[in-house]
Amino acid sequence: MSQLLDRLHEYWARRASTYDVPDVFGRQILNSYIMKLKPQTLVEVGCGHGELFSIYRNVARVVGLDWSDEMLQRSRSRIERHGYGNVSLKHLDITKESLAERFDVALTRTCLMHIPPEGIVDACVNVASMSNQLLVFEYYNPDRRIELAPHNWHHEYPYLFTKLGFKMVEAYDRPDGLPQILFHFKRNMA
Repeated sequence: MSQLLDRLHEYWARRASTYDVPDVFGRQILNSYIMKLKPQTLVEVGCGHGELFSIYRNVARVVGLDWSDEMLQRSRSRIERHGYGNVSLKHLDITKESLAERFDVALTRTCLMHIPPEGIVDACVNVASMSNQLLVFEYYNPDRRIELAPHNWHHEYPYLFTKLGFKMVEAYDRPDGLPQILFHFKRNMA
């Protein structure tokens, strides 16, 4: 798997300087959900170039994680440009490690889909270790009818997180037709 991950790291290093997929509607969906949860701390796994930072203004402390130094540099520039004093950044490969810190919410958006099948369990374990509440906003089609780019994979998020001791609170399909679902998971505390 390390060769595949190395190729993925190289791919994102090449794409980082020009990567931009503005998703205003997706940002609105997440903003509404985060406002409802009212977290004081949040970790965004796979923060990329920091597109979501503007919706975290009411969160006291946010940590953005990414495995791409180039993406983190773009995030730093965004933080400086917009004055997001509540956001800090860390380089982290979610397939290999996690933060020891706990957050009110751990969020991924179109991040886990970039993890190959051989690394997805470790990535999910590491995401889950950071919070008892997860927002997973990923491309998902249980029938696998949609084709994804060669650097993306379908994963069974409900199965993966249920096996890790979480229950699905809600699954919100995007009404605009994109095959992306916002999953809300909470750790079973029984």
